Amino acid sequence: MFGKNHLMRQLLVLLFLVLAVGTVGYSLIEEGWTLFDGLYMTLITLTTIGFSEVHELSDMGRLLTIGIIIFGLGSAATIFTQLAQLMMEGNIFAVWRKRRMDKELSRMKDHVIICGYGRIGEAICRDLTSMGVQCVVLDRNEERGHGASVRNIPVLTGEATSDMVLLNAGIRRAKILVAALPNDADNLFVALAARDLNQDLIVIARGEDKTIETRMLRAGVDRVVYPAQLGGGQIARLIGGELGQKIPDHSGRRETDVLGYDLQVYRNFNREPMDVAAIVATTGALNAVAYIDGQGHRHNAPDGSTEVAESEAVVLLTEMGATSPQDEQDNCSMDALEESLSVGIPSIDAEHQQILHLIRRLKDVRPEREREVTHEVLAELKDYTAHHFHFEEKLFLSVGFPMADEHIAEHRALIAKVEQMISDRAYLHRHNLSQVLRDWLVDHIQNSDREYAEYMQCVSTEWGG
Repeated sequence: MFGKNHLMRQLLVLLFLVLAVGTVGYSLIEEGWTLFDGLYMTLITLTTIGFSEVHELSDMGRLLTIGIIIFGLGSAATIFTQLAQLMMEGNIFAVWRKRRMDKELSRMKDHVIICGYGRIGEAICRDLTSMGVQCVVLDRNEERGHGASVRNIPVLTGEATSDMVLLNAGIRRAKILVAALPNDADNLFVALAARDLNQDLIVIARGEDKTIETRMLRAGVDRVVYPAQLGGGQIARLIGGELGQKIPDHSGRRETDVLGYDLQVYRNFNREPMDVAAIVATTGALNAVAYIDGQGHRHNAPDGSTEVAESEAVVLLTEMGATSPQDEQDNCSMDALEESLSVGIPSIDAEHQQILHLIRRLKDVRPEREREVTHEVLAELKDYTAHHFHFEEKLFLSVGFPMADEHIAEHRALIAKVEQMISDRAYLHRHNLSQVLRDWLVDHIQNSDREYAEYMQCVSTEWGG
């Protein structure tokens, strides 16, 4: 507190003892003195105010006064001097705030620790506190942390990689840690330190360079978020609004048909090109209205031989409620898919069954609920990818799977497909989603997932059920 905390505590104890002894001593020694008289006499002696004695003192009373002066005056003078210095420097309020913050931190549980109170950290804190979530801010710059203090958010000044700072922030009781420092390497070290202190902690890291995402995952990061990409999309929407462009409706709702006909989008998510005729035949569409190339250019009434490369799309004219040839193929291949789905790890196999469940939902949907169910499946798929890939990646990173980088790259490619379908969902053809899920089962689960399952079975004999 004052640089010599232990000494100050001893002086305070001595001062209170002197007050107690003096108060009781005067009332016992001097005839007719009350405890209040004894307290008053002790205080004017310690403070050297110099008022006259309450009553005439006896010799024993004078001896007691000498003892009070010897034992109490020095400690009282030291304490009053330090208090006066604190008040002049304005630090007494800071000391009080620190003690209140330490008490508040000791009671926190399942809170969020924000490392770095820059623009990103401030935005995170503002939104979380508005939700009623308890936060603690760590920042090496005291001035930056002041912005959080005025919002009544506990702030610790120091390096977020320091074990002592993290422990003071209650990391062992925290639920989530956000590494929001501007440097990827710093966020990597924060993740390592945090994971070492709390294995159950959820770690979310800000990222700038996608090439080191794998390293962050290895360091114990659960999610890597790229603010530049998120902010870029928001800026694009703002610019579009200023230019009078229609902002996409992310609810996925629209008027679905005109006199029983509808326009839908089928995007090629395969590496191999498809021709327009094959897409029309697969979907049972009436015609291809347009072909959208890789640059986003529209080509009306494409020829059936026009090749559609990966990520390119075709706009189809469809009849509401019509049955497509793909439905018949679905009925023939579901059993074969289910039989070859297992990779030999019960916990992973159970999660893979969710993909099969989503395919069945799309296959069995009634025509009038086709678009509604497609949107529901996409929403479930988004949540599934976030949970399942995180679970898988932690599993094979923990055993040193040598193909981890390639496998994570496949996960990111699948996530990109899901995000693209979500952006197309207002017009997405149901069979487009169904085909991606089937390819997921065949190409990723039955091939790539089987590789790491075989590897892990070699290094471990117990798997979570």
